[in-house]
Amino acid sequence: MIKIGKLNLDSDFDYRIIREEENDIDLYIDINYRCVDINVGESEIFHSRIQFPYVRSILLRINKENYLMTVHLMRDIDLFSAFANFEVNYENSIFSIKKFQEKVIISKNK
Repeated sequence: MIKIGKLNLDSDFDYRIIREEENDIDLYIDINYRCVDINVGESEIFHSRIQFPYVRSILLRINKENYLMTVHLMRDIDLFSAFANFEVNYENSIFSIKKFQEKVIISKNK
């Protein structure tokens, strides 16, 4: 596990810092066109997970001043190829990006 800003990140994948400014850090994580399952935990909308097929990479835009980040799912290596994004509050938790067989599981654990 590593700590980047206030984020505790547990990942099976290598990452690169591609941008760092006073208030933000952008991490690029290449997952090589895997299927991504996002565990939603206790949700009133979704039962257990959201699945995105064929994801090239994940971009985490981390705010250094609070506990919010935006997760971008990328179709290609181009930074403008995001096809989905969502915000995560990671306060008092560990954000996990783990390999499981041929897919990737994203979860937030206390």
